[in-house]
Formats: sequence, structure tokens, C-alpha cells
Amino acid sequence: ADIGFPADVLAPSDYQLLPLFAETATECGWRTLNWVESARETALHTGGFSVSLLTSETSHTERAKAYSAGKNWVGREWVVYRISMIEEECENALSLLADCITGTDFSDTRRLQDIATELRNDIDASVIPDGHDFAALRAKRLLSRAKAVDEIWNGLTALYALHRYAEDDISKTAEALRVMLSALRKGGAFVHVTAEQSGIDGFTRLLPAFIARVSLTAPAPAYAAASDDFFALTAIDGKGDERYGEVLMTSAQVGFAAACIRSSPYGSRESAAQEVCAHWLSNTLLWERLRTIGGAYGAFCYTEALSDSLVFATYRDPTPERSVDVFNACLAEGAQMLLDTEAAERAITGCYSNFIQPKSPRARGSSGLLRTLYAINDDDREEKMRALLSLTPQELQHAFALLRDFAAEQSKRVIICGQNVKATGKMTILPL
Repeated sequence: ADIGFPADVLAPSDYQLLPLFAETATECGWRTLNWVESARETALHTGGFSVSLLTSETSHTERAKAYSAGKNWVGREWVVYRISMIEEECENALSLLADCITGTDFSDTRRLQDIATELRNDIDASVIPDGHDFAALRAKRLLSRAKAVDEIWNGLTALYALHRYAEDDISKTAEALRVMLSALRKGGAFVHVTAEQSGIDGFTRLLPAFIARVSLTAPAPAYAAASDDFFALTAIDGKGDERYGEVLMTSAQVGFAAACIRSSPYGSRESAAQEVCAHWLSNTLLWERLRTIGGAYGAFCYTEALSDSLVFATYRDPTPERSVDVFNACLAEGAQMLLDTEAAERAITGCYSNFIQPKSPRARGSSGLLRTLYAINDDDREEKMRALLSLTPQELQHAFALLRDFAAEQSKRVIICGQNVKATGKMTILPL
């Protein structure tokens, strides 16, 4: 079951605290239970209990616009309490969930300090193993509000914020978390459950009492904020001109490169063709030029169709400062190539297979929730699949030409590298 509270009832300046809130909301005890006792009860009655942060781009097709009309909960950011349980434990699990939501006060500052310190150390330790993800988040951060929020919650912006919270007066942080929980509860909520019919029936019978106990209401309007307010929160101090890219330095001997360019609008045949192009690039030219010849452990690109963008990244790259130029050269080469029918069919089949992989019931439930909250229409998805399967080699070549032109217009570049790399752009030494 998922209980989602709208995060966007908070001011943009509060968003940097939300990763710490999500980590601590179920880990500090509640009511008369300390954190050890609450963990024991949770393990006894549930299969898992956590809080996560949810944001995504919203579809803007005509069907999506019609679906979204009059629904103030579409296209928003959420703080989601997620709990799993067997049917026989549903009542006990919901009681624990209600106690947690209504009874957490973050008064155990020693526990809070431990979690803040651990979270800071975890994100520090993840930068090198997951540098491609951090670089990609930086490259996408100015595309939209949703991408900026993703960077604030999961990227290097979160690293800086977690350093600050781990070192600040923990009693002040505890008070800020209490104020945040109160504001979230006043902002309304949604309830979502994935189960067999008997489980849904049992959950539905218990739901009115749970709603009354937690005082759930319909989602309130969002706080009035501009996208620029979130973009500003993702800025990192450094030296140099960011127009030439962003260079983030560490003590590591390997690097990571990322770039983000525009792609064609979601719902168009060109968008479907560019998904195939990205799949083909990752498995042919990029693999050859950057993995086999360049020595990077990995090189790949992918489209983010709802944000009309294409992202390129390398993994454990010995020369990240050169890799984005190689990516642009690969786009130009793709625009000059006309794949034969067999090669085009293989690329289409490989791309199509990514969309039809079987999912567990829980994963299908999560996908259904995401599509509901962000107006991702099944008919639009079906049209995309039909378009993808009917693409011609000439359409793929045209899609490459469009991507080449988009890259020439504007490309947001980010590299994470050692301090011995010579690169141009805005230079920042990361506090690892």
C-alpha cells in the first residue's frame, strides 16, 4: 500500500531536507516506541516499511491533457509512505502506519544524528561507483522542474545538503523535520494499493477508519513556485564558464562524462525512431569508439521521451573530457548511414524488447500508479509501440539527422574526473 502526500505544498527551499526526512520518517520511533521497538514491530507485522520521494515528467499529449483536466493531483511531487504486508496482517500493518504518520516527532536526536551522518557517508561513497548517474542528473537539471527536483533529491545537490545537515545543530534539524511532517499531513494525500481482489476488499473495509485516524483529505493546491526557484537550488559554486560544461573533480583516477540534448516531442514518430537510434548507438558505435577504442568501462545513451531529451553517459572513463565530442561525432556518422533492412529490424526488435519485459505484480502496481499520477496514457503508449514496429531505415536516418542538429544547437555537458584532467568549463572540487 502507498500513502502519498504532496511534497509541493512545501516551499522550494524545503526540498533539500526531504531526502533526510524520507530516510528518518520511519527510523526514529513513534509514540511510546523507540526506534528499536518500532523496527521490531515493523518486522513482525509487515514485509517492509519505507518512505520514498517521487517525481516525474508529465505527458503532454492531447489525451494526457484531457485526462489531466480538473485533476489537481496530476504532475506533482510526492512523499510516499510504502508498506507491504500479507492479508492477515493488514489491520496491524495499517495501525503501525497510522502510528508512524501521526506519532513521529523526531525527538531522538541521537538516532537522527546517526542517520544523517550515515546518509552523508553513503552518498559520498556512491559518487565514484555511480558517477555516470550523478553526471547525467547534473546534465539534465535545467531541462524542467521535474529534472531539477530529481537532482535536488538524488544528485550532487543532495550531497552538499546532506553534508550540511550532518554538521548542523541536530536539534534545529529535528524541529525542521517536525514542521515539515505537519505541513505534509495538512496537504492531503492519495491512497494506492496493489493486491489480489480479496486483499483489496479487506483493505477497503479498513480504509475509512485509517483515513479518519490519520485525518487524510484530498490533496491541497501546490505552493506557488517557478521552475527557476528549483534551478537555483541546483547551482554549485565553482570557477569558470558553465557554457563550456561543468567539471566536477574528485581524487579518483577514472572519470565519467554525460551530455543531454533535445529530442523530438513524445508521441511523434520521430520520438519513437530516436529511441531506436539511442539503442543502436549504445550497442554499436558508442561501444566501439568509447569502450573498445577509448577504454571506458561503459558508454550508452537513452531517450527520456516525456522530457523530450536524449542523455549520453560514460562509465569509468579514462578520458571523459573527450567523450562528449565522440558522442557528437557518432550522431553525425549515424545521420550519414542508411541501415539495411535487416540491421534496422534488429535495432527495432532490441528496442521493442525493452518495453515488453515481464513485471512482478508489485512492479505492475508501481507502474500503474506512476502512469496515473503523470497522465501517461495507455493509448499513447500503444501508438508508440505501433510506430516503433513500423519504422523504416530512412526514418531512422532522419531521426539521427535531427539528433545531430539538436546536439549542434545546444548540449549540456558534465564530467566527473580526477584533478589532473585538463578540461574547460566551470570547475568544482567535490567535498568527498
